[in-house]
Amino acid sequence: MIKTEHIALASNNEKDSDKFFKNLLGLEKTRSFKVSPDLMEKFFGVKKEQHIIRYENSALSFEIFITGDDSKSEDIYSHVCLSVQDKQSFVEKASNLGFSTIKVPRKNAEGYYYFVKDSFQNLYEIK
Repeated sequence: MIKTEHIALASNNEKDSDKFFKNLLGLEKTRSFKVSPDLMEKFFGVKKEQHIIRYENSALSFEIFITGDDSKSEDIYSHVCLSVQDKQSFVEKASNLGFSTIKVPRKNAEGYYYFVKDSFQNLYEIK
C-alpha cells in the first residue's frame, strides 16, 4: 500500500504561507526547520540553506519551502486536488483572503470546476 506522506511546494515568505495553509486550509504549523546547503545540493541541485515549514492535520501534510525571493511557480499543469465539504464557500473564503480563484462551468453537467492559486501561484483543484 502506498500513502502520501507530505506534499512539498514553495512560497515566497512565511506570512504568505501562513495565510494560505493556516487561514484558508485550517492546517496547524507543526514544524519549522532548515536544511543545510550541502544536503539541498544533493537533493535538489541548489546549494543554499533552505527554510521549510510543515503544516498539517490528521489527513494532510505540506512541507513549504520558503524561497525568500519574489519568484513564482512556472509550472502551469501540476496541481494538488483538495476535497472540501462546501466548494463554493471555500472558494469564496479564498477570494476574500485575496487568493486568485478560477470558476469554470462544466459542459453537459451541472456545477463548476473550481481552482485556487496561492501567492506563489501553486494551483489547487477544489473538489
